[in-house]
This record gives sequence, C-alpha cells and structure tokens, in this order.
Amino acid sequence: MSNKVNIKNISEVVKDNNKIFFEIPPYQRLYEWDKEQIQTLLNDIKTKFYEDKNKEYFIGNVVVSKKDDKYLLIDGQQRLTTLFLIGFFLSYKNPTYKNPSDQPKWKEFIMQSDKLRISMPIREKEEEVLKEFAKFCKDNQNNERKNDIFLQEIKKFPQDICQNIPQALEIIVNWFEENIEENIEENIEENIDKFSEFSKFIYSNVKFVFVELAENTDLNRFFIRMNNRGKQLEKHEILKARLLSNINENERAFYAHIWDICSQMDNYIFQKASDRKISSSNESGGDENTKLNESSGNENTIECIIGNNQQKITKKDDDEDEFKFKSIVDFPTFLLHVYKLTYLKKASDVTIDKNKLLEIITIEKKENTKKFIENLLKYRILFDYFVIKSQDDEENSYKIRRLTKKYSTYTISEDSNVMPDLAMVQNYLRVARSGMSNNHHHWLTPFLKFLDKEIKLNFSFDELSDDKNIISEIQINDNINFYGFITNGKNIIQKNPISFLENLDTSLAKEQANTEVKEQAKEAEKNGEKKDLLEISNEVLVNLSNNDECIFTNTNEVKIPNLDRGTATLHYWFYRLEYYLWKNAEVNGDKVKICGKEMDKKKFDNFYFRSLNSIEHVQAQSKANENDWTNEKIDNFGNLALISSSFNSSLNNQDVLSKYRDFQKRYMDNKKAVISLKLWLIYALAKDNDEIAWTFGNAQTHKEQMLEILKKSF
Repeated sequence: MSNKVNIKNISEVVKDNNKIFFEIPPYQRLYEWDKEQIQTLLNDIKTKFYEDKNKEYFIGNVVVSKKDDKYLLIDGQQRLTTLFLIGFFLSYKNPTYKNPSDQPKWKEFIMQSDKLRISMPIREKEEEVLKEFAKFCKDNQNNERKNDIFLQEIKKFPQDICQNIPQALEIIVNWFEENIEENIEENIEENIDKFSEFSKFIYSNVKFVFVELAENTDLNRFFIRMNNRGKQLEKHEILKARLLSNINENERAFYAHIWDICSQMDNYIFQKASDRKISSSNESGGDENTKLNESSGNENTIECIIGNNQQKITKKDDDEDEFKFKSIVDFPTFLLHVYKLTYLKKASDVTIDKNKLLEIITIEKKENTKKFIENLLKYRILFDYFVIKSQDDEENSYKIRRLTKKYSTYTISEDSNVMPDLAMVQNYLRVARSGMSNNHHHWLTPFLKFLDKEIKLNFSFDELSDDKNIISEIQINDNINFYGFITNGKNIIQKNPISFLENLDTSLAKEQANTEVKEQAKEAEKNGEKKDLLEISNEVLVNLSNNDECIFTNTNEVKIPNLDRGTATLHYWFYRLEYYLWKNAEVNGDKVKICGKEMDKKKFDNFYFRSLNSIEHVQAQSKANENDWTNEKIDNFGNLALISSSFNSSLNNQDVLSKYRDFQKRYMDNKKAVISLKLWLIYALAKDNDEIAWTFGNAQTHKEQMLEILKKSF
C-alpha cells in the first residue's frame, strides 16, 4: 500500500465532511520556533499576499500517519503548530465580511466542541491551557477585540508550561500590529480592510502538501530517516524515539512526559513541576498543604511532579525571579550517567561520551526501557537536590538551591544557598577535573549512586489505569544518617556526602601522585599500574552496588610528586591545595586564620573556585638572578600560584612589590573575591611590617607548609 498525497489548506481541514484532527506523538520535540522563524513565515505569506491575492503560497509538507480518528504529526509539526497559534489570534479578532460565505472559520479551526485541532497528549498542561484560551477567543462576542486584552490573557498562562507557546502568541500579535493595517471602524462602507483580506488569504491560499503514510510504515525508522535531512534531530531526541517504540502505546505518553521534564537540564525540575503536595481546596495551610523541604521528610506523590495536580506557577509582571541556570552536564551526558547507574554490570564498558550516545545506549526490552526512564526521573530529582548549578552562567554562582514559596507561587530565590560546604567540594571537582576529558564529571556517577543508597526515593510506578493514576511516594530528608565504610584499614564514619566526594577525589590523587613519582611513568601506565578516575569511579560503583564495606580500594601511602616544575606543574595540585587551605582554615567569629595568618572574614567567605589556566611566578623568571634567587630555584613550588591569564598578563615581569600592590588593589581593596588563597599566603609571608621581601628562603618555607597541607589531605 502506497502513501497518499494531496494538497490542503486550512479551510479544507475544517470542512464538515472532511474533519481532520492532529496529534503530536510522544517522540516529537516540543514546539520550539523562535521569533525569527515565526516572523519569517509571516513575512513570506505577506509578500505573496501583496504580490497576488489569488495565488497560492505553499509552506511545505505535512506528513501524517492515521491513528483512529486522528492523524499523528510526523513532519511539519512546527509549521502547522505556528498556523494553529496564528489561528488563535485571528479567531479572537474575528473580522466580519459582507458575504457570510467569505467568513473564515478560524474558531472551528482552533477547536471544535471541546476538541483542539492539534492535541498534545504528553503535554496535558499545555493542552488544558490552550483549551481555556480557545474558549476565551471564541466567546469574545462584545467586539472589543483589542490586542492588549489578548496580550493580557496570554500573561495569565501558568509558568510551568512550555513558554515557547505564549511567547509565540505574543510575537504573532506584535507582528500583525506592525505589518497589517486594521480597519476598526464599525459598519464600514468601503472595501474589506487589509486585515480581513490577509486573514482570508491565510485561511484559503496558504497550502501544504498533505502526505498520509501507508499503514505498514515503520514510524520510528521513518521519523529518524526523515530527520537526517535539513535540521537534524539531536541524538537524544532520536534515542527518545527509539526507546519509546519499545513501550506499549497506552503507556508511551506517560514515559515521554517523564523524559521531557527531565531533559531541561538548565532548569530545576521543580520549577516546571513542583515537589510540594498542595491541597487544591486549601492553599493557605493544613496538613494537606505540608511542603517537602530540607528537614521535613514528608511524603509526596508523583502527580505533584509529572501529573495534572502540579502547583500552578503564575507569571507576574513584577516577578524578578526568572534566572537562567546552567547545569554542569548537558542532557545527553546525564543520560549516560543514568544508563551506567541502571546497568552497573556493564559499568566498565560505559564511557561518558555524548558523541557516542546512540552507540552506547542500546535498550530493546520494554521492561528495561521503563526502568531506565524511571531511573532518569529518580536521579534527576537527586541531581537537582544535591548537585550545583550556576546562575546566568557566572562562575561564582554555582550553588545547591531550593525552591521557596513567594506569595502563591514557588520560585528559587536569588540568595538560595543550602549545603554550601557540599557545593564547595563540587566546585573544586568541577574545575580541578575540567581539563581531563576522560575524567570530567565522572565523580557524578558514583555520587548519584551514593545518594540513591542513602536517601532511598521510594518510587512505585504502577501500571497505567484507565484514569492514568500513577502513584509514587517520594521521601527526601537532608538529615540523613550516612553509614561508615572502611578505607586504608580504618573505619571512617561517613557523616555526609562531602567526605564521600573527598575520598573519591583522594583515590585518584593517590594514583596520580604515586605514578608521577616513578621515574618510568609511561612504563607504569603500560603495565596497567596507573588508573584514571573512570576506573576508580567504576570500582566505587561496583562496591556501592555490592554493599562492600571497603568502598575505596587504594590503600597506598601517598608520595607527593615533584611540584618544582614551574609552568609544567599539574594544575590539579594547586586546586587540591586551595580546597584544603579553605577547608582547614580556623574560623573564630569574625576572625579567620590560614596557616597562622589572619585573613578578613568577608574575603574568606567570598572565596570561590574558578577555572584558572596560568601559573604565576611570584619572583619573575626574568629576575631569576636577583638577591638569593637562581635559575634552578625560580620554579620552586613555593614561588608558584595558579591564577587567570588576564591577571598574569597584567603582572607581566614586575618586581614582587609591584605585583603585591596590583594584587592588593584588585582583590583586597574591593569586593572581588581573592583569586588564590596560596597567593594571598605568599604575600602574607613576604610582608614584614610595611615592607615586602620575597626571598628564596620565604618560598622554601611556604613550600614546606603547602606540602604538609597536601600530605595531611590524604
């Protein structure tokens, strides 16, 4: 049986004897057209309209597959949905015509009875909002069809829906205001105004090629093959289509919904679907309105997370809580972490390489697919509760945040900063391992497994019932009793996840240190004596899975490698040193001491980890032969600090006193956070009363102090 192809316009879609309704299948991406794309379509239609009102304008193919009384939208979803949204505005305006037969049936196009022309089964919230909006557009009988009233109604849309939809509606209204003259005079005796003519042109002359696929078409394969042309789907979108094809049709929309809310890594999942259990009848209080927070441990249902009973988040004109957040991993990378956690027996075979996403994640059985997507939601909740995100992509804004209640809505406040010490160790790992492509963020996999074991989110995904009522109880309590484990022959009580991450990092550091001190490091690697963080994390994952007491197996005594290597010194050791200088600082009220030197408490509190890429010689290399310095001594670790390239360039080849003044001016006399605690210590050691004297003896003393800090860190 072959495909059916014919030409259609909006009027033919609406005809009584040819009612056509569309459905967006679960594997399709969300509506994503931006301002430029919407305006381009409308401008092209306008150009054709002014050239010749009687000519047709084709917008391309709309490929569908028949399903019961609807057509699944396989291709052309973005274009057709844009026409659908234009229809809302033209339905609201509803220009009148002298000849009733000329009247476009825009109201019938957007919705007939209680049935939207384009349904979104996996976006139930969006569908309900559009239904209510369609009623507003259709019921507008008082002829006060002002654009500002339409825009005001759009602003009432809840914030926990795909924001591309209300944004598109606003773009459409503004485009019409700027481009199409509207005659608002009543009982006009002249010809039909431009607005009405343009409305009719879109309704009758904008056409598309309607392709109905043969009944035996493999939709999954066709969908992927189709997207190999033009703008290709992302690999994770193709993966979504593959996996959902393994799941029964009656369950597919539910699991697609989970996938969609988990895929938005740069939002908090609780922004889109609140993690609170709220009584619909009593928002102000009572047992039914108990919220889940850092210490409550109250129960919650999955409907509050992905169902229809989400807390309504209303967008307000004066709402200033709309920040852009940035995840430390993108969605394809997160999928690989979850895949590795789901199939631990294959953990050693799974590399975190998003370029190989489709080759790595291969799941064929329905049960395995469902388990993977259920784990996706579980680990995404843990990720948002206990892993840092940045705000507006600023490096000093990586924090662990919580949703808070503001008036009747839930937001993430600007000063939200829970578990700052846990955020600090994650920031340390974020920058310390960022230069290692094979190790970047591999700490995340065992960390999520560790959280899963300790927090125990009690999910229960029951089979879909007729009313799609799936219950899952979730319990999160930050006051967790963490267990102990054995490493280096000693029983260490694991009081919090900070120690877990520190020990994971230390396991790798030991491997690095003990390999670097060997004269034949390449030979050690060849003989398999060197492990990287991937291997370490795999070992930890297996041990966690097996409930082994000895989670970290490296019991070697550490030997700090030679760090007197100038610009060749591995940056990791500077980052590690900075972390333990911060961690071991003596804080007493408003006083802070680091290695016996007193630091301003505010400066200490503002310290944060940032990506640095330049090693500074405090005694400049060009001045290696001054005082008691020599060429052999200039690369001493005590004379080095890791700073930014821009700061290093500004210091250039100045003498130590000039560098100190620049450091003081940039980091000590203003609100900027100190770039390096090690560099601050160097200047504190060099300062004698009001004089600055940086000798090799000072550098050697500083080096010995720093090596002692590093040794104790193990």
